[in-house]
Amino acid sequence: MSRRALITFAAVLLAAAALPQAQSARPAAAAARGQAPVKDAASFSAMTTAVLVDVVVRGRDGKPVTDLGARDFELREDDVVQEVGSFTRVSRGAGIGVNVGVRDPNPPTVVTPPSGPPPADPSAQPSEDDYPSVTALVFDALSAEAVGMCQKAALEYLPMTGSTATRVGVFATEPFVRPLQLYTDNPALVRSAVRRIAPAGTESKEQQRELLNALRDRRDQLETMAIQAGGAQQGGAAAAAGASAIGAVDVQQALIRGQMRMLQAFDTMDRDQRGFSSTKSLFVILQSLTDMPGRKTLIFFSEGLPASPALQAHLRSVVEAANRSNITVYAIDAAGLRAISANADTRRELEEAGKERIRQLNAVGNYTEEPMIRAVEKAEDLLRFDSQGGLAQLAEDTGGFLVRDTNDLRHAFQRIDEDQRFHYLLTYSPKNQRFDGTFRRISVKVARPGTQVFARNGYRALRFAPTVPVLDYEAPALAALDAARLANGFPYQTAVLNFPEPQRPGLSPLLVRLKTDVLTYEQDPAKNTYDAQATVVVRIRDGEGRIVHKMSQQYQLTGRLPEMSSAKQGEILFFRTPELPPGLYTVESVVFDAIGARSSTRVSTLEVPSRTRKLQMSSVVCVNRVERVTAEAKDAANPLYVGDMLLYPNGGEPFSRTGQKELTFFYTIYPGATEAPLTANVELQRNGHVLVKLPVELAKPDAQGRIQQVGRLPLAPLAPGTYQLHVVVGDGGSTLERTAYFQVAS
Repeated sequence: MSRRALITFAAVLLAAAALPQAQSARPAAAAARGQAPVKDAASFSAMTTAVLVDVVVRGRDGKPVTDLGARDFELREDDVVQEVGSFTRVSRGAGIGVNVGVRDPNPPTVVTPPSGPPPADPSAQPSEDDYPSVTALVFDALSAEAVGMCQKAALEYLPMTGSTATRVGVFATEPFVRPLQLYTDNPALVRSAVRRIAPAGTESKEQQRELLNALRDRRDQLETMAIQAGGAQQGGAAAAAGASAIGAVDVQQALIRGQMRMLQAFDTMDRDQRGFSSTKSLFVILQSLTDMPGRKTLIFFSEGLPASPALQAHLRSVVEAANRSNITVYAIDAAGLRAISANADTRRELEEAGKERIRQLNAVGNYTEEPMIRAVEKAEDLLRFDSQGGLAQLAEDTGGFLVRDTNDLRHAFQRIDEDQRFHYLLTYSPKNQRFDGTFRRISVKVARPGTQVFARNGYRALRFAPTVPVLDYEAPALAALDAARLANGFPYQTAVLNFPEPQRPGLSPLLVRLKTDVLTYEQDPAKNTYDAQATVVVRIRDGEGRIVHKMSQQYQLTGRLPEMSSAKQGEILFFRTPELPPGLYTVESVVFDAIGARSSTRVSTLEVPSRTRKLQMSSVVCVNRVERVTAEAKDAANPLYVGDMLLYPNGGEPFSRTGQKELTFFYTIYPGATEAPLTANVELQRNGHVLVKLPVELAKPDAQGRIQQVGRLPLAPLAPGTYQLHVVVGDGGSTLERTAYFQVAS
């Protein structure tokens, strides 16, 4: 908008402000006020949640125990004894045998299934044991030797012909998750899929480890040489020669350190990349099993699943996804019998961590070796891998077991087959009916000496089963989002926009802004520190209510007590740019104050138009502030840049007439294929009445063909209240309209 238009706008507003406003008491829409609608509590039907626990019991001889009754089990949740509801003893014939389910004739209670009220005749309804079992064979990134061993074991496990009582699917995770065979009871199709598993072509981990250990040994030799050269009593020419030798040793030591840092950096990057890829693939495959009835099993062939601190949250989300769907995971260490044992690796890493600490304590001047924490983290990773590592955690926490240090997998598959054929199904209604997102630990004991019990270790208390991975820090926030009523514990602002860029027509920037003074701060006078923690989660649902996108971030505010007042004057900005297919979406956001256990939620709608060559237009953005950005720092993919200026959207907070002289608004026009001239006008409305309507002088298209239009509106003439900016753009053949709401405070 030109300066002349701005002056005209102000003059018209002054005249309009003097006119009486009809229906001024009419409340604006909740979306215009930035308030969240309240979910109708009546829309949630009253029901009792049943938790299903799949239990395998083995005796001293390792064989399944199949004669237990409901009274033989003690089931606890968070150490509180629960009443066992329905109880089923499952005993299936081998191969294509008939499934047999033996129910307790006198179960202690009847548990209402989560899907609604019980049927009129429960005995006539099929239960879990009435269905064939389902198994997913998942092959991770494997070396050629590991592929051969795993293929042989799987093919020996599968029958040659006929059909099976188990439906089997085959999946590969490298380079991305691929279904080689969807679930079928035809063993010929499954065997064919298993034969198509290909090696990942990755470098041998043992070779990398041998090279790293060789470098460490050489470093130890050089350190010994340096000590000997420095301690010798020399003079004259001998002293000069000794100094030269020490210098040569220093150069070699520097080269060794550089090579070691490179190897360790590659190893860390590779571990994290493989871990993220594997956990994401596992979650997708677990989702394919979620809605299937019957005993559900996932057999994971892998040469190692990293359990580093960076991956722990993702690994736990996979475990919880399996436990929510009652899926038992069996992990096969496909590396088999290693030339170097995991115990030897662990011992070497711990020794190196101790040596590293001594080097740091004895270092004079600037010690340039990598931080001590990296050595400790690597040792911790190996400790986890050796006893409670990624594969062990994945299997044991879901009621399965880890097969390791063997090249003969026949016995392992026999045990897996026995678990599928002989197990118990227990349900209970939790005494704790709060869906607060916390993890509830389950423990199962049997009143028979010498038995070993295998069952999942717990579940996440969420009202609805998530269809996307849930990280630990997200769970309390999601529980608040799925509560019967949306919370409003403190203020925060959101903005959800659409910019149909030619190459990204579904680009939908969203912003969450939170003032840090609304958070709860925990103070520790003894340590002279403060701590606050906030979690932001945004969830997007499509027109059918399915979750299609989830984004989150955890923010930790920590510092010294004298700095706390300054920390409370900041703000948290959560910004993401998801790309969505055309359609109407519901955008749900929640901010969770972890220390104060409070939350606030907002719900808004977003429409993503279909891709077309016709005229397109973005959302109208009311700008909160503008920041100049250097060319190096500019993000070309962010549509909120105009030249070297970054525009921060307003999230619903009022504009102050005293603090801000004018309101800046912004939108982008994407001209269509037609060459007809574009026209545009902007209207200022209040309570359905047009206060001002003026034509807009459009800017010239940029290098991408976009017209980025910036306008300004004087605030001084406006009375406090809610207003609408209505922009209309046309090209003679089509007309587009966009509206933005904003509030003016005194």
